[in-house]
Amino acid sequence: MSGSAVPHVNRKEYLLVFVALAFLTALEIGITYIPGVSKFALGTGLVGLAVGKAWTVGWFFMHLNHETKVLKLTVALPFLMPAIYAFVLIADAVFRLALL
Repeated sequence: MSGSAVPHVNRKEYLLVFVALAFLTALEIGITYIPGVSKFALGTGLVGLAVGKAWTVGWFFMHLNHETKVLKLTVALPFLMPAIYAFVLIADAVFRLALL
């Protein structure tokens, strides 16, 4: 196997990603204990942190940071589709309620 390249393991980068993910998880837990936060703000914060964690895992552990733009888009576009779908549904509901 003289022609195959062995990927370099950057332990410092993996440790930093682990610390970042642990910090985001601690934030998720901490947000739930803040008194007086509305359910909408709580949900928005938790979803935002979850998306941040998913992006971090994809970027570093799936090695998307070393891939081409086309491959990055094949991962990013399906990620955006639920948000676009939700926006369309919300806009439709607002339009229908405005007609009543």
